[in-house]
Amino acid sequence: MTVNKLRVLLVETSFEDAQRTLAKLEQSGYKVEHLLVDNKSDMQAALIENDWDVVLCSYDESGFCGLDALKLMQSKEVNIPFLFLSYHLHEETIIHTMQSGANDYIFKGSLNRLAPSIEHNLREARIRREHRQAQIALQENQARLQAFITNLPGMAYQVLLKHDGDISFPYISDGCKALLDLNPQNLKNNPHLFMQMLHPDDRISYEQTMRASANNLSFWNWEGRIVILPVGEIKWINLRCSPRKTSNGEIQWEGIMSNISQSKQAEIEIKHSQEQLRELSSHVQLVREQERLNIAREVHDDLGSTLTAIKLNIAWLGGRLTRAAPELIAKIKDVESLVDKCTAAAHDISHSLRPSTLDCFGIIAAMEIEVDEFEQRTGISCVFNHPDEDITLNPDIAIALFRILQESLTNIMKHAQAGLVKIDLYNQDSCVEMIVSDNGLGFTESDRIKPRSFGLRGIKERVAYFGGYVHIKGTPDSGTTIKACIPHHSESTTVGGFFLPQPQQKLL
Repeated sequence: MTVNKLRVLLVETSFEDAQRTLAKLEQSGYKVEHLLVDNKSDMQAALIENDWDVVLCSYDESGFCGLDALKLMQSKEVNIPFLFLSYHLHEETIIHTMQSGANDYIFKGSLNRLAPSIEHNLREARIRREHRQAQIALQENQARLQAFITNLPGMAYQVLLKHDGDISFPYISDGCKALLDLNPQNLKNNPHLFMQMLHPDDRISYEQTMRASANNLSFWNWEGRIVILPVGEIKWINLRCSPRKTSNGEIQWEGIMSNISQSKQAEIEIKHSQEQLRELSSHVQLVREQERLNIAREVHDDLGSTLTAIKLNIAWLGGRLTRAAPELIAKIKDVESLVDKCTAAAHDISHSLRPSTLDCFGIIAAMEIEVDEFEQRTGISCVFNHPDEDITLNPDIAIALFRILQESLTNIMKHAQAGLVKIDLYNQDSCVEMIVSDNGLGFTESDRIKPRSFGLRGIKERVAYFGGYVHIKGTPDSGTTIKACIPHHSESTTVGGFFLPQPQQKLL
């Protein structure tokens, strides 16, 4: 027996029969709480005011009993076991009461079956109640899920990949109409309509990512374009779904497909703006280098030749002065000394603006001189390693590498407090690679992203202009390494009338 405490509503016109029923229940191990009623109003009040485990009702054609009591309980929508107790065992009566909704019909002359019947019906009632509660919860969950799906900015769907490679859509939400301009049922009936909508340039990536997700049972995340026919409108969509194997071994995904055209357009515009800024930065670098070249030539050719002529004229005047004018001879020597200083200064200025060694003897010689001068100027030991003694580069690439070296050495002198600098230059088949490393203080990530950290940004922009890459690694107290790789031949394009490198990857 699973229930010890029992709340019984007893509908009985015979007090003696009621006492026998209660005594039998107590003998069966129940602790009974009961209420005895014998009319409609009392029973109605009892059903409203109290909760009962079971109703035991005498089946008596006289007075308020029998089917009238059953109908009253049913009208109040009280869902508890209802058992008839009677001295009469007419088969037609039993069938009629059970068809009317009674749970059992017990013979009053022998109540041995009463307790087992109550236990059985209580258990059945509990199962029905739990099932009803589960159904209500399921309906509520389904309503919430449907509301969620209805308000999605896209569509929820299932896609099934069959063994023969064909696809179908077991489920498609109503968002299909707004997203794909197709009725869900039309897409279900003809799933190949979706494949026909895929942009030709994005169809291969769609199929590849789908196969990869199916083979690895991995999350499928894809972005691409669809063409809404017949108007030809292009939309960017994003699908995110999780795969699982069905019982027959096919792959089915459940997920969400959403319209990302607006965000993708903003992303494209941002990328275009970034490319324009990069182009402008590169254009400024080119103009700057050209101006430096022009100024260096003017300083070297015009100013240098003028200073040389002045020195020759001074020498000519000095040779014609007699020893009777020692003061004038001394002054001439002072002027010659000043002219020598001006000539040296002009040479230094010309070299800093555009090292003539770079144009005359190549990148190796220019870097060797720059490294030697840095070592003499700072006292920091430098090692320059270049397996190739002669490297021929595009002039723009050569000056870019030279400027990167200058900027790197300047950063080391200002910030690193290093004792050793190592420069490696490798001329590979596809690119030229330069690595500058030191054993100084290094830096943290926050140092790298400081707002006015223009040196490192300049290095990145120079390399990005040629379609190369830069790797910068700094470890506190362990030094810094800058690795720049520039391809010998980079495909390029023109945006807004200016020269631009091609993007490294295609934007989907």
